[in-house]
Amino acid sequence: MRRDVLTNSQHGAGQPEGRIELDPVDHEEPTWEVRSPRRKRFDRRSRTILGVAALAAILANAGAAWAYWKITQPGEQVAAAPPAAVDMVLRGRNDLNQTLRPGDTGNLMVTVTNDRSVPIRITSIRRGPGNVVADPEHRDAGCVDPGVRVNRSVFPVSWEVPRNTVGAFTVAGALTMPDGVPKACVGATFTVPLRAEGVQR
Repeated sequence: MRRDVLTNSQHGAGQPEGRIELDPVDHEEPTWEVRSPRRKRFDRRSRTILGVAALAAILANAGAAWAYWKITQPGEQVAAAPPAAVDMVLRGRNDLNQTLRPGDTGNLMVTVTNDRSVPIRITSIRRGPGNVVADPEHRDAGCVDPGVRVNRSVFPVSWEVPRNTVGAFTVAGALTMPDGVPKACVGATFTVPLRAEGVQR
């Protein structure tokens, strides 16, 4: 609502003075509303997803730290699996280049067949079950009981045999032919039952 009062102080004398008064509505100063930035709010589903992701990150970091601690723990060692044992039944023979005579000793020749897919190491040789026999020709000639014996109960050895390989080895002085054996046994080839023990490599 506007109220007018005439003021003419600028006009000449004799004219009525007037004053114009404006309603406060007509001349109030402009105002500006200052608004803070609107914060983005997450709904319940978003908060749940973020919470699960944070928990997973914490657990992953904790697991990595534990693994690192276990790996770098001083003095801690992981026990290796023991090597698999090897137990083989073999047959040896006397040295064909050295005639075994009554009262003499001779070498024992051993052949080891490794048909495994891994190398093996033979660690000991011993007499196996069965009898020492001569070859068929000397046996037919009368060498039925040659009496050839193995000189020791166990021979410690260290024979490396690669996989799928046949290895030939010699045990020096391992056989003895006693006195008093039939003459038909002289010069014969004797087969000796053996047992070998070792490990896979």
